[in-house]
Amino acid sequence: MHPMKYFICILFLAIPLLSQAQLLDFKDVMRLPASVNSKVEESMPLRSPDGKTLYFARTLEPENKGGVYSGSDVWISRWDGSTGRWGKSSNLSEINTKGNNAIVGMNKDGTTLYLTDTRAGKSPKGIYFIRKINETWSRPELIRIPGLETASFLGVFVSPDFEVIFLSMKGQDGYGEEDLYVTTRDVAGHWSNPINLGATINTKGFEISPFLSADKKRLFFSSNGHPGLGDADIFYCDRLYDSWEVWSAPRNLGEHLNSKGFDAFFSLYGDSVVYFSSNRAGGLADLYSAKVAPQVAPVKGVAGRRYLSDKEIKDLFGSPLDLHFKREISDLSEGQKETLGKINNTVLAKNELRCALLALKNPETNDLEICKMRLLAILDQLKQSGIEGSRITFGIEPSGKILPSDQETVRIRFYR
Repeated sequence: MHPMKYFICILFLAIPLLSQAQLLDFKDVMRLPASVNSKVEESMPLRSPDGKTLYFARTLEPENKGGVYSGSDVWISRWDGSTGRWGKSSNLSEINTKGNNAIVGMNKDGTTLYLTDTRAGKSPKGIYFIRKINETWSRPELIRIPGLETASFLGVFVSPDFEVIFLSMKGQDGYGEEDLYVTTRDVAGHWSNPINLGATINTKGFEISPFLSADKKRLFFSSNGHPGLGDADIFYCDRLYDSWEVWSAPRNLGEHLNSKGFDAFFSLYGDSVVYFSSNRAGGLADLYSAKVAPQVAPVKGVAGRRYLSDKEIKDLFGSPLDLHFKREISDLSEGQKETLGKINNTVLAKNELRCALLALKNPETNDLEICKMRLLAILDQLKQSGIEGSRITFGIEPSGKILPSDQETVRIRFYR
């Protein structure tokens, strides 16, 4: 078992905006700087909603409240907007104790934190919450959760609306090592006994570090029981039939993110950056980040979706919105950026409008990688202007005709 698992380990919410059906790919994986990582072990990264604070857990650290072997403490690093870098990390001493301490979630504005304070050999009664009042944190108050097991490893995830909690623990009805469980809150505010998520997700190995998307339809976790690249890989599955107990078969997040080492504690900030913990460089685990690049799959449209007609588009934007590119060119020209500016002004004012980016593949010239790069360039431009990534979909489809050999097109369509 990896050393990381000997401590109480929690994964948190990072306010993701990605939709359930969207596939994910990743690029620019990088180890966070020495101002965050140290010679000991870092895990469980969570960035605050305003982006200014990175919370994480540090273990085997002499400066922890209880010393090297006391467990985990919460540490933080502040984002310096003037330099574009994370500042020197520090112990969040006002909330740490001699036990295992970790933040397990927060509300949408970051003014309420959920946290743990557990100790070896003592079963926890639940988790705690604190509120920020005039820049000062209140004293912890207990939230009772029945049936928590801490014989080996306990992981916790709290949804932002405080309606569902996912657990990773070795329960009496488990399939092997740690399994994933779910507990929900009733109208009286009481939490149910944890329910095992079943054999579709859980294996004879361990399933740990659960993380749920903001729309409550996609669950991320780490496992060494499903086929993967190394010690533990990060997977996801989708919620089915609006049930907390029925999930699709897990899918590996792929070699762009996972490694031959131990990869876990995945979290999302916004819809464009992920954070996770890995020992891929050897030794103890460090924190890493990566950019999110939605996978582009060839599609021919979505059943039941009604795109705006040419007339409706002309009425809204004044002209068609096809972007033409020369072969091998994926960067946007100034003229194309001006065209996208028309979209920004209209779409931002109409919350019901959705945007579909369709790269038309010329059967004689296009390759998929160039198509994908164009789509991502358009996505970045739209997002910089304030359009949420959750309002944009992607696709590559045949052009339907042979285009001039020096012309390749991205068609921008709209639907409600």
